[in-house]
Amino acid sequence: MPGYAVVRELGAGGGGRVVLALHEASGSHVAVKYLSDALRAEPGFLERFRQEARLLVELEDPHVVQLYEYVETGHGAAIVMELVNGATLRALLNEHGPTGPEAALAVLKGSLLGLSAAHESGVVHRDYKPENVLVQGDGTSKLADFGVAVRAEGPTSPAGTPPYMAPEQWIGLAPSPASDVYAATVVFFECLTGHRPYRADDGAALRHQHQTAAIPLDEVPEPVRGLVERGLAKDPALRPASAAVLVADLDEVATAAYGADWEERGRRKLAALAAALAAAFPLNRQEPAEFSTSLARTVLRPFRRTRVRLVAGAALLVLAGGGVSAYALGAAGSGGSASHAAAPPTSPAVSPAVSPAVSPAVSPATPSATATPQQSPPDSPSAPASPARSEAAAPPSPPPAHSPSPSPSHPKPSPATKVLAAQVGGLSLPAGARTSPAVGHGTVTVTTSGTAKVTLTVRFTVNGAVRATETLTLKGATRYTQAVSHDLGARPCSGTWGITASTDPGSGAHAGTAAVPACPTAVTGLDVTALTVTGAKTAAATVRVTADGPGLVRLIGEFSAPNGTTGRQDVGLSGKTSYTRTLSFAFPQRVCGQKVAFTASTDPAAPGGAVTRSVAVDCPAAVTSVTVKRLARTGTAATATVAVVTANAKQVRLTLTWLLAGKAAGTRTVTLSGKTSYTVTQTFTYPRLPCGTAWGVRAATVPAAPGGASTLTKKTAACGTTALDTNPRLFHDFSTLRLRRH
Repeated sequence: MPGYAVVRELGAGGGGRVVLALHEASGSHVAVKYLSDALRAEPGFLERFRQEARLLVELEDPHVVQLYEYVETGHGAAIVMELVNGATLRALLNEHGPTGPEAALAVLKGSLLGLSAAHESGVVHRDYKPENVLVQGDGTSKLADFGVAVRAEGPTSPAGTPPYMAPEQWIGLAPSPASDVYAATVVFFECLTGHRPYRADDGAALRHQHQTAAIPLDEVPEPVRGLVERGLAKDPALRPASAAVLVADLDEVATAAYGADWEERGRRKLAALAAALAAAFPLNRQEPAEFSTSLARTVLRPFRRTRVRLVAGAALLVLAGGGVSAYALGAAGSGGSASHAAAPPTSPAVSPAVSPAVSPAVSPATPSATATPQQSPPDSPSAPASPARSEAAAPPSPPPAHSPSPSPSHPKPSPATKVLAAQVGGLSLPAGARTSPAVGHGTVTVTTSGTAKVTLTVRFTVNGAVRATETLTLKGATRYTQAVSHDLGARPCSGTWGITASTDPGSGAHAGTAAVPACPTAVTGLDVTALTVTGAKTAAATVRVTADGPGLVRLIGEFSAPNGTTGRQDVGLSGKTSYTRTLSFAFPQRVCGQKVAFTASTDPAAPGGAVTRSVAVDCPAAVTSVTVKRLARTGTAATATVAVVTANAKQVRLTLTWLLAGKAAGTRTVTLSGKTSYTVTQTFTYPRLPCGTAWGVRAATVPAAPGGASTLTKKTAACGTTALDTNPRLFHDFSTLRLRRH
């Protein structure tokens, strides 16, 4: 594309490809998005590309990727955009998985502010997803790719990325800001959990889930479940009406759950996550040494002082033989910009790459400066150029036909030394305990065009934050390999650390990053907070362990009783810095009247070593068995002998219930204590014992024996028979009855 030098490709997809390019007039880096040839040939895609340009022009917001220029030729179409030196949220999720709630809230808020600007302009994005959220090195985020955006409530057809499409988008209903809110909440869910709320192998199943499946709220932290529930409501009327409403809701929930400084911590976490991908940032890869990241940010800033717009009626520029048309972007209300964009093609100074939107050398205050190129060379080769003209606006003047010979007394100055390349490598951070020094080492290689002095500034970072800075002077050579090292302060135990090198003269910032070695975890506290024995057999101990990191800690618990019985449990602890665990052991026999001991120890050992606690087991009274051994009768007097065996010498009660015809005829209760085996004999006199009637005794204890009560019964002789054990009184009555009959 005229006026831009392609550096390298940044990415490609179904809609086209994006390249890193250099705006030749200003030396600034930009991103250029080209529409693919295949899609350009399809009906509607070229119009969509133009639409993205128009929409981006209307959205001037720090949270939206800024558009500089839209160019269309017979060979293709392209959008020139702000280059965001960062990584996509998708790359962060692929590299690190879940971001944690504060970082998820921070990235959601940043891109929601971009959506809010779109919604205020009446624009619905329709394709909010992690690939379209760009996270910069400082943890801030921007919203990109309005390729399928439309006017709110305007005519539309289903569009977007299926895993993030709201239920109404699946059936082609008019999109609304609530549709973007739904997609943003899906991305928020993915940041919290590492996966989307709905996943399916085919489109029909995915559509069904988005339209009918329950929201998996139990997978997200409790404080943000309300946000997720409202954002993923099936009915758009039940969602926050716009991104601005969701931002206000988010701020309130986040502050209540995580404190007033949640956003700062969230951005720091995002910066740390992005730091691991810093080597892949567009400007951190190999690039021309004479251009720097800071230049890109400085040069392009003047074009965002006023709102940019697509210039109607002066959008088409035609170059002789080139067939190039371009949308020129000028300051709103600036007639100078518009007239410059529409300058006649006969002037060699006119180029679509030199529109006021992309050439800082052209000031809207002097639109005529580029209208007439300089017709004659300056009087002398050393004469300065007029400030009203620019390299971009007019071609450089030709040198004089006869240059004067240099004078021996005025030697030609040697060219200034430039930094051609700089590279950071050899990063090393030895592992160590949290309290040990953390000294980072690395090498910086600098290649220059001359031997003059070059100032090298080296910054040591931990999780995106600068911990130390060194400034070195290099001279006398054209290639330097400098070993650098510095104490990083408090030892980090997770995340990334790195070295960033910059030079003067500048060559941009060059960074190297490496993973921080994990610190070995140390146990800081160990305590047995409770020890109990249930049923004189099952012991349970509650143990609290604290550590200085989330690494693995082994907890060993040992139970013992004086009878020689022991039990051991070994538990692995990780992922936190504080743990409470309950260990248990069942003794094979009751340990009544004994002391049960429990010893807790850890590996690595706690500062005070192992901790032991014991408890005396005071068993309650218990009956092992109760048995009616003998039952006899003399006349109406019955005698029973009962054996009782107990688990200990504690008091128990024995109750004998005398039975007649299955019913209680009388009871006797005896208290037993002081021994573990008893034999009890009791006598009971029945008022009368009819012939042929069952009688007996039931023995029961409190507490009850495992087998319950013991019962033994007998039966008196049948009526009309003679038995030796018949009650004399009843026998007398029976004999009398027989005599009377005779």
